[in-house]
Amino acid sequence: MKLLRAAALCGAVLLASTAAFAQNLSLRAPAWAQSLVAADIIPTTGGRAALAADGVDMSVRVTLAPTRGGVARVIRYDLRGEDGKLYLRRFTGHPSTGWWLWGGDAPYVATLSAAQRTELGNLARAAAGVAGSIGGDTEICSAGEQAYIELAVGGRSTSLARACVANADAGGRLALRLSELAGSRTEEELAAAAVNEVMEADRAFAAMAQSEGVPAAFAHYAASDALIVTSGEIISGRDGVVQAYANWPATARLEWAPETGRVSARGDMAWTWGNSVYTGADGTRTNGRYVSVWTRDYEGNWRYAFDAPIR
Repeated sequence: MKLLRAAALCGAVLLASTAAFAQNLSLRAPAWAQSLVAADIIPTTGGRAALAADGVDMSVRVTLAPTRGGVARVIRYDLRGEDGKLYLRRFTGHPSTGWWLWGGDAPYVATLSAAQRTELGNLARAAAGVAGSIGGDTEICSAGEQAYIELAVGGRSTSLARACVANADAGGRLALRLSELAGSRTEEELAAAAVNEVMEADRAFAAMAQSEGVPAAFAHYAASDALIVTSGEIISGRDGVVQAYANWPATARLEWAPETGRVSARGDMAWTWGNSVYTGADGTRTNGRYVSVWTRDYEGNWRYAFDAPIR
């Protein structure tokens, strides 16, 4: 009795090196990196995320792009006291045609362990010691990645570029380690990471239905324009969802667990399917299956936009 969700595909934004982007960029950024670096913004304000910000003890931003096209990434590491976070934005495309932002506007965020913080601190300080030569090595990878590295370490901001991060000097080692921690380096890794994200969203949705109740869960995970179709009614919009579930029987339960899922090539729409059990107020149990189609909201969170029962 789980509900099916479907939604229209959100359009991805093609990034290009335009004057509007350029005015927010460091003049030292190589041409290939400019549009990617410009995409590292604060979603709520649209402002570019600065490295040397108040309360940030150390910050590193690494922009990586494959010379033959594929998956590009902007990885930022911020250390605030004992709190070290990694922010990841992913793109697909080719240097000659441009890069498409993959997924939501907000970055993927991960919290790093104490050991990882120490390791990155050592790598960043070593890289800062060789920074200042924007060109770095001149060898172009035949099938690898180029990197633009920005650092704010010890009150000093600097940058360097590497035409081939396989040449692992101090800057290359920092870029490679951040690349490893961030993951999603290839199309296969990107797809696997996306499926894990939407599966976790479905599991969290199901867990919330048990801990806080079905009405709260369906209201929280609904897209603003959510549409729910049942055999007896059509529910439209998040406000409609709240109103429709207001009379949900206190003793009724809806449980489900996803089995697998898929995500679109642009990372902004996905589906999951699994098994469900509806327990009515009288204790009657009804087994079922469900398919859910998801879209990302502005902050990059997965929300359902269409939901209907499957018999």
